[in-house]
Amino acid sequence: MTARIPVGFTLLTVLLLPASAQESAAVDVFEKRIRPVFADNCQACHNPSLKTAGLDLTTAAGFARGGESGPVVSKQQPLDSLLLKVTAYDGRIKMPPSGKLAEEELAALREWVEQGATWPMASEIPAEISKAGPAPAGRQFTAEERGYWAFQPIRDPEPPPVRNSDWVRTPVDAFILAKLEDKDLEPSPAAKKSTLLRRASYDLTGLPPTEDEIAAFLADESPAAFDRVIERLLHSPRYGEKWGRHWLDVARYADSTGNDEDHRYPYAWRYRDYVIQAFNDDMPFDQFVQEQVAGDLLPAPSPGEVHRRGIIATGFLALGPKAIAQQDKTKMLYDVYDEQLDVLSKAFLGLTVTCARCHDHKFDPIRTRDYYSLIGMFASTRSFLDSTTHVAKLLFTPLVAPQVHQAYLDHQDKIASKKIEISNVIDQQLERYNSELSPRLAAYMLAARRVAGQEGTAGEMARRANLDTPILSKWVVYLRGKDLARPHLEAWMQADDERLASVAAEYQQRYQTRLRAWSERLAKWREAVRRSLKQKNMPPPKKPVFQAGEDRFFHEVYFAKTGPFALREEDQETVFTAEARARLVELRDERQHLEDTAPEEPPMACAVTEGKTVQQKVFVRGNYESPGEDAPKVFPAILAGDHQTPVTSGSGRLELARWLTGPDQPLTARVMVNRIWQGHFGRGIVGTPSNFGKTGERPTHPELLDYLASRFIESGWSVKQMHRLMMQSSVYQSSSHTTVQQQGADQENRLLSHFQRRRLTVEEMRDGLLAIDGSLDLEMGGTLQSGVGTDRENSNDRLSLSPDTLRRRLVYVPLRRSNLAPLLNLFDFGDATTSTGKRASTNVAPQALFMMNSSFVAERARTLAKTLLGDAGSDAAGRIRRAYLITLNRPPVSSETGAGRSYLASLRKKFPNSIDDLDAWQSFCRILMASNEFLYLE
Repeated sequence: MTARIPVGFTLLTVLLLPASAQESAAVDVFEKRIRPVFADNCQACHNPSLKTAGLDLTTAAGFARGGESGPVVSKQQPLDSLLLKVTAYDGRIKMPPSGKLAEEELAALREWVEQGATWPMASEIPAEISKAGPAPAGRQFTAEERGYWAFQPIRDPEPPPVRNSDWVRTPVDAFILAKLEDKDLEPSPAAKKSTLLRRASYDLTGLPPTEDEIAAFLADESPAAFDRVIERLLHSPRYGEKWGRHWLDVARYADSTGNDEDHRYPYAWRYRDYVIQAFNDDMPFDQFVQEQVAGDLLPAPSPGEVHRRGIIATGFLALGPKAIAQQDKTKMLYDVYDEQLDVLSKAFLGLTVTCARCHDHKFDPIRTRDYYSLIGMFASTRSFLDSTTHVAKLLFTPLVAPQVHQAYLDHQDKIASKKIEISNVIDQQLERYNSELSPRLAAYMLAARRVAGQEGTAGEMARRANLDTPILSKWVVYLRGKDLARPHLEAWMQADDERLASVAAEYQQRYQTRLRAWSERLAKWREAVRRSLKQKNMPPPKKPVFQAGEDRFFHEVYFAKTGPFALREEDQETVFTAEARARLVELRDERQHLEDTAPEEPPMACAVTEGKTVQQKVFVRGNYESPGEDAPKVFPAILAGDHQTPVTSGSGRLELARWLTGPDQPLTARVMVNRIWQGHFGRGIVGTPSNFGKTGERPTHPELLDYLASRFIESGWSVKQMHRLMMQSSVYQSSSHTTVQQQGADQENRLLSHFQRRRLTVEEMRDGLLAIDGSLDLEMGGTLQSGVGTDRENSNDRLSLSPDTLRRRLVYVPLRRSNLAPLLNLFDFGDATTSTGKRASTNVAPQALFMMNSSFVAERARTLAKTLLGDAGSDAAGRIRRAYLITLNRPPVSSETGAGRSYLASLRKKFPNSIDDLDAWQSFCRILMASNEFLYLE
């Protein structure tokens, strides 16, 4: 049971990133997963000073050189590397000598080595830091660190002057054009109207425009035509589904805990629906941030109520991956706190704060004490109902007033109590029944042997020995030889006629002894239940279970469904006393009345709440067993200064939420407008949207970034107003066609000399195909997942539901972290485990094969073909035109119409007896659906 993100998967994702982002991502993987293993277990001996066995594990160079025993890693046979052998205790040398590494650490090293054991050069660590552990709390920042662009206050620059002022529709254009004119570049001309409509529809709703929408826009010649399109799309409920999905990537949303247990989050969907509604309502982004960090602490809308929406919003913190079966419970908790801080710092600050868990951040001015000051806020937040059990219990929070929830719990306790009373009556009668039978157990065994020896039938033997015939018949079956090994019956099977009676007596005595012990155990449990029911807040103990391993003979005779002394439920009351039967009727009537009058179960959410306030200390090298100096609850000093008043009561999450959106905090607004820009242009002004630090990319247009951030705050943090500002610009409405000059001077389109062509996301592709054939189910909200807890490790119930078989939008399909649907993995969805600021983009053969061969695409094409053929008033040319409008959202040119007619005719001619009109049109529609023009946005 491990608490880790698969290193192999993460490194594969790194390789799919643009080259400029690969180093940053590789550093993040190394710093979080690999270096802590070396720092905690190896570097005390293998450092530049001691260099035990000639090995230095503090630098890439030292690691590459190896030691006296040779290279640490074998490039030819990675899994036979010395590093893996000694840490696995596989051989004479066993390291570290203090004890074998934890399994998750060994697994991380194995995957890292298998992927090439890359030690990023950017991750070099000075020897003095390696030896000293965390730097002193008072370490001063350098002028360069304080002057770093991302930490400066947001400015409000004026749009720069440009020569071609006619191209400037909004101030955004002036910032873009000024850079282009500096390079003597001209922007691409405006896109065609059909191209622009398709672009905007997918950008804002994730769906293609309809035939009617295309016709209306093409017919509207007014200057405000596109503005009206933007407003229509922004007010569509589909908008929140598309842009909510953007945020769910950042929030690493999923419907289960992941890791080996992969328990369901049964109420995760409420957070997803909250996010979608927040975008549809254009909730001010500062409010959106505050609710996700501390919504449970914000005042309720009305007195006496709970802040239902705010509680749900904290699913942002609650829904991360959790290794709930991790047996080092302190490590489990601090891994959860680290993960919560990681998603928060990347989502809102664009900083990799959690790289400071074991030592001061190597590149950004984030001190280890800054890290633990923030960790103290999450350590003072309750994320589990009970973290101490073998498998930690998840926390679910009621969305009603405490007294309402308590009334529900009290009533459920009454029902549970009544069920316990019923169970007690039944158990006592079964004990009585067995107590009456047990003195005759030896007689039953002896009679069964005689029946097996064909000395008579079960009925005859029962009459001779005054036994019950049905019970004797079950003994005959039970004692009959079986293929399975039955060591508990070996003495009986080997007994000869002379010893048979004494062996049977031994089994009887053994059974009676176990029966008395079991009855005493049940009596103690009943007494414990009675005590717990008197104490309101004390849950009743679980009913004891007799395990087969305790005594297999007793278990099989008493408990097994076919056990000789067991009774089927429908037969039980035939042996109960009249008094017991009457009591059961009374108790069951009372239980039914309680169930009929029970208050409705209150809605619940996967959320966090305030916990016990923790006075956090710095953990030296990230080891909780090595506490260092105090880490009061304050914010990172590089952003908030060294003279802060610590939070002394509560978790500090409310103060954190307000600081994140405060007027002096320069990152939150910048980070969000950069994400919106990326959503429209394919690449952010900062190309690493969740990393504004030194290992991230610098902004291509820093003045524009600040201008947008200023407008964002000025608009009341309105996301929709940002869409308007960006989409009304000439740069957004430009064509994707390029000139030779643009390709030479702006090869990566950093200056936005043209619109960046992009492939549809997996959601846009899949939902778009369903929209094209008219089968998309537009029902909003709710859940498609059922049940709670986990499933057997190899159970199909652990698989995510297949998007291929469902018709709801993909955003509503539950995500089981351990088994994401193959379609998602195929089309670069991500892992739903780490905060994803930008998805990888691959172009591999299986993607094309899916479009050509999958039954899902074939079904969409056939349904569309039926629609086209159902248009009785249309000829082939008209149907081809409709197919282009529905699929590619533009009318065909004459040559395409001709080619389409020729293709259809050729199919009928080539396969006259095997292809009918429907088959031919299905083939034609599928060609359009699998085309690059469908899969890519111009």
